Amino acid sequence: MHETFLFFLTFIFLLLSHFFEVLQQVDFHLLEAINYNRIHHLDHFFIFITNIATVTTYSASLIPLLYFIIKKRFLLQRKGWLVFISLISTSAIIDSLKHIVNRTRPFITHPSIHNLVNVSTASFPSGHTGEVFVLATTMTLLFSKQKWIIFILWIWAFLVAYTRLVLGVHYPSDVFASMIIGITIGVVFPKYLISRGFLQRHIHRER
Repeated sequence: MHETFLFFLTFIFLLLSHFFEVLQQVDFHLLEAINYNRIHHLDHFFIFITNIATVTTYSASLIPLLYFIIKKRFLLQRKGWLVFISLISTSAIIDSLKHIVNRTRPFITHPSIHNLVNVSTASFPSGHTGEVFVLATTMTLLFSKQKWIIFILWIWAFLVAYTRLVLGVHYPSDVFASMIIGITIGVVFPKYLISRGFLQRHIHRER
């Protein structure tokens, strides 16, 4: 009985090992195809997009928030805070995961990958991708009437995610994981705070 159980565990372990090895190979070959077959004339454009991604994403969060504060628009202020807090929470979670997983960048593990920008942090997950996807998600959830802004944000999100692949600094799994993280936090975090009354104005009457 014990021998059968040990054999079963060994089989499962080998099966999972093979499965993850295949996934890693698929991950690399997909990145290789994107990196090799890029349109070289657009290299400077993609570098520009990836370089301004974080500043642009945070600006798109902070500038409306500051405007709502100046104009004293309570509901819009609270929505702005939800966007900003979701953004910094995503960045904190992704930075923590980078230190925990500590995945080597693809161009280091595979010198055949041509990296077009210099990076020194770990690969998994993608910080740029997480930031743009949580912004697009929270804006969709909280400002659903601003359809043209939301459309631009989603185009921006996918464009930034693509640059991380075409520039050779992330595996597809790094980017995909960050999409999931950004979308999840962008939905769960605001909805949780809204359910706790975050968007409600509390009036305290003097006695």
